[in-house]
Amino acid sequence: MKEINPFSLTYNPEYFCDREAQTTQLTNNLANGLNTLLHSPRRLGKTALILNTFNRLEQSKTCETFYIDLFAASKMQDLIGILADKVLKKYHSQNLMQGIKSLLKGINASLTFSPDGTPSLSLNLNEKQFDSTLAQLFDFLESRKNPVVIAFDEFQEVAGYPEKAEAILRTHIQQLSNVKFIFSGSTNHLLQEMFLGAKRPFYQSAEVMVLDKIDRNIYSEFITSTFLKNGKKINPEAVEYILGFTDVYTYYTQLICNQCFYNTDLNLEIDQTRQIINNYLESRKIDYLNILNMLSENQKKMVIAIAKDRLVEKPSAMEFLHRNNLPSASSSLQALKTLNDKEIIHKTITGYKVYDVFFERFLEKYF
Repeated sequence: MKEINPFSLTYNPEYFCDREAQTTQLTNNLANGLNTLLHSPRRLGKTALILNTFNRLEQSKTCETFYIDLFAASKMQDLIGILADKVLKKYHSQNLMQGIKSLLKGINASLTFSPDGTPSLSLNLNEKQFDSTLAQLFDFLESRKNPVVIAFDEFQEVAGYPEKAEAILRTHIQQLSNVKFIFSGSTNHLLQEMFLGAKRPFYQSAEVMVLDKIDRNIYSEFITSTFLKNGKKINPEAVEYILGFTDVYTYYTQLICNQCFYNTDLNLEIDQTRQIINNYLESRKIDYLNILNMLSENQKKMVIAIAKDRLVEKPSAMEFLHRNNLPSASSSLQALKTLNDKEIIHKTITGYKVYDVFFERFLEKYF
């Protein structure tokens, strides 16, 4: 059996790379009573940053923290249910039924158990009970001796709830002084509309924090030192090749380093690094071909063209269209919009990119 791999894809405080300035900024915002909107493209490590901040706050015993992932929540009842479940398990783990009686008075709530015995809260709420249930939960948290911090990850999902979820949440949140919030997500245009749109309930209600890539030199040193700490060496050329391949995106870098660490015995050289990466890309070939097969011909041409250029500032420019044998500007822009809506590509400050770095590398290699 091989050793534990230090390049984890989940948060591990022992092997967390940098983000010192961002952790400090988040902590300072909370200490100064400010809510924070944290956003960036996917795979840059927003969740790990939140968990790292929470780990430090919990260790210092200065705050009580809750991480709420809203990605699978499709309506207000789901959000309330997840929050209630977290609160119950944190403060009433010894007697969940008693916790339900004290925290959720007048609410039709029950516990269900998975095959391994893990309890899960089930709520049966009608829309008229949303306000009262949130009030009970927030009143309890507001009464805690220590400040409470709640992170709502993938918060843009709230904008699509059938109820007036933004208004309901904002009404309660603006009344709280002991409970602070981090709103995090990856769909930048939705989050900007929610927090910068003058007619939206959360307008200018949070400090905006945009997460960027980890500094390349810092990440390089982290990779080298992590290999050494665990009894292995990695050639500097191999480190640079990895960071070039992953474009220094946190998730992709961690994944490739995970594979490289696992597949080398003592010393990783550049040739073996190339082979490991090539093998991984080959293992994803069917997945990426399936994505392409779901696209129209114009969409395929557009995403391949963007992948080959890596960054396209003006996708309707005649030079770009002719060079890549793309159709008219209007047809190409329609393909671009569809790809953007499907989050296969995304728009950055400087231009359009393929969202998944590995998919981009696959298209570069095979097309």
